[in-house]
Amino acid sequence: MKKDGNSWELVKFLITGLVCASADFLTMTGVMKLLNPLMPGLETLVSALSILAGFIVGVILNYILSTYWVFRGKQDKSVTRSFAFIVLFVLFSIVGYALSFGTYELCRYVCDAAWHAPINEIPDKFSFGYIFTFKFFLDGLFWLYFLAFCLKTLVGLIWNYFTRKYILYKRRK
Repeated sequence: MKKDGNSWELVKFLITGLVCASADFLTMTGVMKLLNPLMPGLETLVSALSILAGFIVGVILNYILSTYWVFRGKQDKSVTRSFAFIVLFVLFSIVGYALSFGTYELCRYVCDAAWHAPINEIPDKFSFGYIFTFKFFLDGLFWLYFLAFCLKTLVGLIWNYFTRKYILYKRRK
């Protein structure tokens, strides 16, 4: 694979996406685990706050990796470090967040309505015993939660790639 081509750029973007999604997942799950007992009956608010926390961590990491690794050299440093660029980066990320949040909430609603599967309760189960004894492999609720997270992430990933490649880091002539 040519290191300067679009294929390599896409691979770097996908690696960046995996790193950011992992940080997002850990943050979202941790915040949900923290807030669920404090806010019973407020699943939508807990989801929003959890996704927002993951979003903030993900945007910071994504900006750093996109600017200094994935799209390095595609845009002048003075442009990528400017206030206007960062605001635009965050605004596009907010739209991605809204799309991601909507996707996750739709999944949460479908899981609850169709299968009576409250996927927001999964983070309450997270413990060293749950993870390191691999109990989650047999937990259908975990896999529904993970699938919802993956769908949410995929929607955000597609939006972010196209807005970054074709708008933010587009080579200017």
